[in-house]
Parts: sequence; C-alpha cells; structure tokens
Amino acid sequence: MANTFERLFAFIESPQERPWVAMGALAIFFLIGASWINQAQVLPGVSVSETGLEGSIVEIIWDDDGMEALALIEDNGQLNLYARTLSNSDGWIWEARDCDCNVTSIGGDGDSWVIGGENGWMGIMSSTGLDISPRSLNWPSTAPDIISLDGDISNGWMIVGDTNSQNVHTWAGLEVSQGAAYPIPEIVLDEVKEVAGGALIIGHDKSSNPALGLSSEVLIDAARNSNNAPQLTLLHRGAGAPFHTIIPMADSPFIAVVGGGDAIYGVTMERNIHRVSNSIEVQTFAIDDHDVIWFVNQNGLHTHDIGDVESTSIVLPNGVSTDLVGASMSGDNLVMFSSDSSNRVTIDVEAQHSVLRSLSLLADLILVMTFVAFAGFGGHALLRKHELV
Repeated sequence: MANTFERLFAFIESPQERPWVAMGALAIFFLIGASWINQAQVLPGVSVSETGLEGSIVEIIWDDDGMEALALIEDNGQLNLYARTLSNSDGWIWEARDCDCNVTSIGGDGDSWVIGGENGWMGIMSSTGLDISPRSLNWPSTAPDIISLDGDISNGWMIVGDTNSQNVHTWAGLEVSQGAAYPIPEIVLDEVKEVAGGALIIGHDKSSNPALGLSSEVLIDAARNSNNAPQLTLLHRGAGAPFHTIIPMADSPFIAVVGGGDAIYGVTMERNIHRVSNSIEVQTFAIDDHDVIWFVNQNGLHTHDIGDVESTSIVLPNGVSTDLVGASMSGDNLVMFSSDSSNRVTIDVEAQHSVLRSLSLLADLILVMTFVAFAGFGGHALLRKHELV
C-alpha cells in the first residue's frame, strides 16, 4: 500500500503529468457538483398510478387517512359520482355511485361528506360505509337546485338556484333557513365553504367583461342568522380570472386561503385579506401540514411558504406530467391528477424534508472531502519538493 501511494505522489509531482492531473481533478469535481445539483432539484417521493377514471375532476374530498375519497367527475357534460374504495380482488379502485338523483355538488371533510343535487336533493355519506343516505330537508319554499354545499349531517351551508339567480341558505338538522340573495345581480355565486365563524363564498362578476365569460375575483363572507336568511358581506372584488378554490385552515393565522387564476389570498378571522406574493396564474393548489402552498401554473409545480416573497420551482421526475389539476391533501400526501383524470400523481411532502436534507449533508461531506484531498496532495507535494519528507 505504501508503494502504491509513493507511486501516486510521484505521478502527481511529475512536471509533465501535473497539468493533466489538475485538469482531471477539476473535471471530477465539476461532475460531482453537477450531479448533486441535478439530483437536488428533482423532487423525491413522487409516484404515478392509473386511476381508470374518464372525464375531468370537478371536486374531490379525501378522508382523514387519505385512503377513501369521494369525487365528482364531469364526462361529456354529465356529472358522475365516484367513490374510491378497497376491492378484495383489485385493491383500491374508483367505483361509480348512484344517488338516484342528478348530482351537482359535494362537500364536507374528514369522514363525513354531503352530496347535493337538483330539486333540493341532499344526501349524507360516510367514508367508512360509502352508503348514501338521503336527507328530507324542509325547504321554506319550492326546493331549488343545489349549486354548492358544505357541512355535515347536523348543519351546513349551500348555494341554490341557477346561473341567473342564486340564494344562500343554511341548514340545521332538517330545517333550511330563509335564503339570502346578494344585492348586486351581476355577481354570480359559485362555491361555498364552511370556515371558522361562518362561511366564505367565491363567485364572479359577469358584467366585468361578458366577452370573456367568467371574469373578476369575488369573495363574500357569510354569517349565520338563526333560521333567518344569512348575512352576506363583500370582502373582495377585483379584476382578473375568478377564484376557484377555498381551503379552510386550522392552527394558522388564516381561517382560509382562497385562490384563483390571478392570485392567492389569506383570510384572517377578522375577515381581512392578504395577498400571497408571487402566486399568479394558479391553476390548482393545496396546502400541506407545514402551511406550505403547493401550486401549479403554466410554468409547472411550485411551493410557497406563506410570508415569503419568492416561490420555489419544483422539478418533477422524468415522465411525470406537469399538466395537473385537482390538487388536494390525501392524508400526509399531496395528490393531483392529469387533466383527463387518467393518472394520479402522489407526492410525499415529507420526503423533501428528509431525503433532500440527507442528500444535502452528503453533498457537503463530499465537498469537504474533495478539498481535503486537494490540500493533502498539494501539501505532500510541496513538502517533498523541499525535501521535508
């Protein structure tokens, strides 16, 4: 072994070979650095699987464990209800569910889901049984079509009507409150989501630019008023693409995060709204347990810590589509779907905290060892030159 090292040092000290040795060492150093940079940019913990679904996902809700789910799928203009369930022979599959209704919306969270349909039809579904139980609601007048709803078997919120006129109702047990219409007829109400202290409603202003169809951001606060009509208060009305997602928050400075094509906003308990910087052209987004926003825009997948100025671009592994929709949290995982719902992309959000950290430490170790090796070879050569060793 000693002779081997002597021959190696003698080769390094040779004036004819020294430039080639230096160039080779530098090339190796660059290759190690380039490999590390390339690996560090690729998101770990990503898997892709086929769903067997046909159509596009309109809404999706996961249970607390991230295993069972309820989804509303649009296929050729028809809305269909699907549940993700465990089959003895085929494993986890998406199975069509018949509610004996024309389903229009789903809501709820955790293990309790609500389903709305035409002519005021409402049903309750549990992730543990996946059976639909109809609810015979007592409407104050003729039962209208349900546009959007959220809540549980005890109480909740709903938007009813059609594209020309909408009303907001609450329910408690089987009793439905009087309806409240927003006083500006140009504003159309699209979706309601229950949050701390009431509910938030997103919509659009059809008068802002009729030629573009849906346009303008509209955010409305809704407060309960016993069995009387809820109280509606406009929080935000701005230009641009409309909001498409409301995510309620817990243990956070915000009670909800609302986002659309032009921006993402955080809403406080006092109903103040704060724009999240650098969150433009958002097609879909979700928030993990670390309050990190994962969003997709035309430039791909990004993460954004609330309060930061810049977002971080995420590089997905080769073969993973960046045309993703339907972002939601499934347990501890982020789940998104291809635009045709045929493929599911699952991201373990904890993997980046563990794997990338380990790779970073490994890269630092390699860097230090490389410099130590250069210093060792150079120092030994210098000592040999002056006949000190």
